[in-house]
Amino acid sequence: MPNKLKEIFSDDMFNMSGTLHFRNGEAYKNFLSALEIVYAEGRVVPVEGVTSVSTTVGHLGTKFPLEEQTNITQFLVGPAVEPVPITLDVDGKEKTITLLRSRTKDKVSLRSEPDSIVAFNITFLLGENKHTLNYKTQFEKAKSIGEVADSFGIAAALLAHFYNREETTSSESANISISDIKEYFRRYTSFFKRLSAIESKLAISISPDLLKALSLEEQQDIDELYLLLCEKKVVRLSAKLTSISSTAVTMNNAEASLSIGDKIALTFVGSIEFNFLKQSVTLHTANLLINALVKDIQECDDGTVKVLYGDTDSKPMYISFSAFQTNEEAKRESETILQHEGIYVNALTSNAYITQYYEEKH
Repeated sequence: MPNKLKEIFSDDMFNMSGTLHFRNGEAYKNFLSALEIVYAEGRVVPVEGVTSVSTTVGHLGTKFPLEEQTNITQFLVGPAVEPVPITLDVDGKEKTITLLRSRTKDKVSLRSEPDSIVAFNITFLLGENKHTLNYKTQFEKAKSIGEVADSFGIAAALLAHFYNREETTSSESANISISDIKEYFRRYTSFFKRLSAIESKLAISISPDLLKALSLEEQQDIDELYLLLCEKKVVRLSAKLTSISSTAVTMNNAEASLSIGDKIALTFVGSIEFNFLKQSVTLHTANLLINALVKDIQECDDGTVKVLYGDTDSKPMYISFSAFQTNEEAKRESETILQHEGIYVNALTSNAYITQYYEEKH
């Protein structure tokens, strides 16, 4: 158990004392039973028959009397919950969060506030060098995708604060690597930041609650859309092009200063569609066909020339493309694409770029 966790699990709490008045002896017995349940199980228990309460609160040797309470309609007994402020390093900036600490007979618990988007519950078993860590995501608590990204960043920082080396923590089913949990929050902090950037770029709003059902296909679409739209990457199609003799292009005779075996650069515009989280986004593409070789040249009766093209086994044809929000932008890029042909020739596939997102260490 790291020293920082040990400090937080300290049981230096407020002392409370006072007098309870009960309707009868049976009510007093019920109160004692309720205390045993609270101490053993850590849950809130209602007690009937309490008629009045006078209480003092003591801390650091000083006592503070509270006003006596009468006409009590409901009396609840529960575990003491103490707020614990923790200062974290979140992306190089200090941020203080509050966790809630409580104690029962055999354990001390540290948990997130109920409305947290990422809720942690860390339980330290008294008398044993053992603790458990559980977490859950509550996307419905978030107001925006940006808020989800911030919460995941805080979760990653909290884990880094408690665990600065490789450790494991026990769960009911199996041992889980803390490093795997830390990596999960690191990766998805970045992912939700990318999704938030897409929202901003397209001026759309996505409900965080939809993230509960996010599929791998949707995640892939989001990452590729971010590549093209926000990072303006040129991407190489991963599909293999098949070279066939009927592949041809027609041009004016004056333009056909080509010989068999020459390289030919072909550009064209198209479109690509992305579907995710109830959004449908279409981008317009400027495409460059690379490694096409002239296979045959045929003169046509109308004065045009038909050029048949293909490739070789050693240098297969492929297409690289960039994407834009409007067709006009794609056309302009297509007209000037050969001025920066090298970017298209050296482009990687979207999968290669996306893999880099998830391998980056921060």
